[in-house]
Order: sequence, then C-alpha cells, then structure tokens
Amino acid sequence: MKRFSVILAFAIVILLAVGVLAETSSIVPSSNSTNISSTAISGEVAQFVKNIAGNRGIPQNQITGVRQVDFNNLPSEVNITNIDNTTLAMYQVNVNGSKPIYVITASQVEFKKELQNFVGKMLLNLGLPGEITNSTFLMSAAGVQGSYDQGYVMIRDGSITGISTSLDNENQMSGQIAQIVIYKNGQPIGFRNTFDLGETGSMSDYNTVGDGTINFNKGDVISVRAILPDGAKVYNINTLLEINEKE
Repeated sequence: MKRFSVILAFAIVILLAVGVLAETSSIVPSSNSTNISSTAISGEVAQFVKNIAGNRGIPQNQITGVRQVDFNNLPSEVNITNIDNTTLAMYQVNVNGSKPIYVITASQVEFKKELQNFVGKMLLNLGLPGEITNSTFLMSAAGVQGSYDQGYVMIRDGSITGISTSLDNENQMSGQIAQIVIYKNGQPIGFRNTFDLGETGSMSDYNTVGDGTINFNKGDVISVRAILPDGAKVYNINTLLEINEKE
C-alpha cells in the first residue's frame, strides 16, 4: 500500500505543479477537446485517475468517463511542452454538466509495473522460539520445522528481495558470528543475515537485493537455517523473508 500511496501523491503533485486542471472558460468545451485522440485504458487506471480528480474536489458520481489523451494531439485548453510520454500520461476526465479536466500522472505502462510490484510482494515468516544452541532450520509460520528439502514451496517464478532477523544473544563470544542463511532446494544461496556474537543482548539485521538478482522457479523449496558456532546461546529468532512473485 505504501508504494501505491507514493504513486498517488506523485500524481497529485504533478497535477498541482503543471496546473492541468483546465481553467480556460466556463463554457462547454469545444469540439476539439471532446474529439481528441485517446487510448484505451484499464479499469484500474480509470479508477486511479478518478481518485485523483476526487482529491481535487470533483465528485466521482459526476464523472462520466476517463480516457487517455494523445500528447501529439492535445486539446486547445491545454498548452504544455516537454512531456516525457514514456513514463507520463494525460487523461481527460469528463464531468457531467461541466467542462472536462485533465490529469497528468504515471502512464498506464508505469502504473501496471508499480501495481505488479505491489501485488507480487510477499513476506514469509520463519522463526524459532526459546533457547537455540545448535545450528538448525527455522520453523514456518505454521510451526513446521524446515530442512534441506522441506520449506515454503514457490507457487510462481520470482525472486528473493530481502531478509531481516531479530534475536537475543546470551553468550559473549569474541570473534564469532551467527548467521541466518537462505537455502533453495537444499543449497545455500549466499544471501543472509549476520550477527557479531562478541556482543550480548537484542540484535537485528536486514539486507535487501534488487528484484531479479536472486531468482527462483515455481516448485522450488525455500528454507532458512540458523548457523551457530559451538558454545553459542541465542533466543527467539524471528525472520522475515521478502519475495516478489511474477505473473
């Protein structure tokens, strides 16, 4: 939801800065503005544009239609230049009994990219309660112990984009580390959280990587293992694994 909100705020800022809410006259728009070239848009994009118009005081029940405007054939009410039409788009919002307004926001292509990123993100919960003194696989959110060949089975192709862990360390062990390591089909993939056991108390670590860097295929098994040195004593491991599944 955070990413979607950023897009909405971005759209509103552009709308305010460019001044595309067409304040040209109080008369019904000319035929030039009602017969402009347009591109078919999805229902999600149309609703997104209606929401922007609603934030500018246009009642949504008065909106009779939304269509994308061709930057090469702008209506006479709008006079703007140097628009990057690969990432931005203009939409005409027809208002019942009034002149249309024009909204500049992310193009439909960019909108779909952002929507896909938002929809595809998932968080896998893993952890171990209580005292842990040996290297072991974490449990899933269902309380099932993972292993080299047991874990979360991926439903679609995708990639791992982040891991975060918190734990408590009791034994001070100078020069020793604990690791929370991701495994794919029983093999470590080199992406992990690391903790310096030379300190005691509550600890946390998080790491992210770009989408498409650490990939998996549908059917792959993802598990996570805590690797501890001899003599270590940690408590209450909580791990979040962020994945991005593709359509």
